[in-house]
Amino acid sequence: MSAHRQIKPDMDTIMDELVQLRHQIALNAGFENYRDYMFVVKNREYSVQDCYDFHENVEKHIIPAWNRLANVFKSELGVDTFRPWDNTAKLMKNPPYSDVSDLMDGVSEMLGKTDPYFADRFDYMREHGLIDLGDRKGKSPGGFCTSLPVSGDTFVFANFSPSFFSLIALIHEMGHAVNGYLEFSEQGPSEEYHLRMEIGELYSHGMELLLLDKLDRFYPEKEDFKSAQREELRRAFNMLFGPLSGDLFQHWMYTNPQHTAKERDEKFFEISKRYGLNPVDTSGLEEEIGMSWADTLHYFQVPFYNIEYSMSMLGALQILENYRNNPEQAVVSFKKGASADYNQSIAAAYKETGVSFDFSEPAVKRMGEFLEKVIQDIH
Repeated sequence: MSAHRQIKPDMDTIMDELVQLRHQIALNAGFENYRDYMFVVKNREYSVQDCYDFHENVEKHIIPAWNRLANVFKSELGVDTFRPWDNTAKLMKNPPYSDVSDLMDGVSEMLGKTDPYFADRFDYMREHGLIDLGDRKGKSPGGFCTSLPVSGDTFVFANFSPSFFSLIALIHEMGHAVNGYLEFSEQGPSEEYHLRMEIGELYSHGMELLLLDKLDRFYPEKEDFKSAQREELRRAFNMLFGPLSGDLFQHWMYTNPQHTAKERDEKFFEISKRYGLNPVDTSGLEEEIGMSWADTLHYFQVPFYNIEYSMSMLGALQILENYRNNPEQAVVSFKKGASADYNQSIAAAYKETGVSFDFSEPAVKRMGEFLEKVIQDIH
C-alpha cells in the first residue's frame, strides 16, 4: 500500500488529463459530455437510461442475495465481522488437480456430462494442439481464446498455477471455443469474425454455470463441493456487480468532468459500498478502497468497456435457471444461440439462446430471487 500511495499522485494527474481531453473530444464532436459521445461511438443497442436502470435494479434486487451468500462465507469462516481479506477464496484450501493432464481429463468429463458436443470439441482441440495449458520458461501468464478463421478452429491459451480459478478459467475459455466452433459450422469462417462482448461473454459465463453441478469431479468431498459451488457463485456475483459499479463510476466521472481527485476517490468508495463491499466491514480502510480505482486499466485505456460483462452475466444466470428447470432444452438453446448469426441484434441473439436481454426491474428481481434459491439449495 505504501508503494501504491507513492504513485497515486501520478495516476491522478494522468486521469485528470484524460478526463479533460476526453471531455474536449466530446465537445468538439457536438456532445455535452464524453459519456454521451462514447455511446454513439460504440453504436450501443441500449440507452444511457437502460444502464442507469440496470445499476439501480441490481443494487435493489441482486445485492440482498449477495449479502446472503456473504453471510454464509462469514459463518463458514467463523468470523465476527466480514472484512475485505475474508472476501476471498479462503475456504478453497487445496488445488483441485495436480497436473495439466488431470485438469484436461476432468474438464472433458464435465463437458461430456453436459453435452457430448462440448466434450467432442474439447477432445479435438486437445488432440490437435489447440489447447496450450502447460507451464514453460518465458510463457506469459493469463488466459484467452482466439479464433483461427482460415481453418475454422479455435485456440485456447492459459498459464495458471493449479487452483480453483485456473479450473474455472479453462471452462470459461471453452465456452468461447464452443461458441466459435458453432459459429464457424453454421455461418462459415470469416476474417472479420468478432462477437460483441455482450454476446460473446454470454457463452463463456454460461458454460461456467452449466458445469456448476459437476464441480464434484474435482471436489468429491461434499463440503468441498459446496465450497466450490459457492466460489463460482461469488464469481458470478462479482462479474455482475463489479463491472456494473465500474460503469456507474465512469458515468459519474464523465458527466462531472471538473471533479477533483479527492472527489473521485470518495465517489469510488461510495459506489463500492453500494455494491460488492455492501456486506463487508470496511472501517479504517476507506482511503485505501477509495484510491483502488487506479488499479483498473479499463478506466485509463478502454473507457466505458465494462458493463458488457455484467449484461452477459445476467444472461448467463438465466441460462443456469433454464438448465435447472430443463437441462436438455437449456443446452439445445445454448447451442442454437451460440451458432446464430452474430450480425443480428444483441436481443435477437439472446432470444435464440432462450434468455432475455432485459435490465428492467421485474427481470432483475426474478434473477435476485433465483440466486437466493440457488444459495439456499447449496447451503
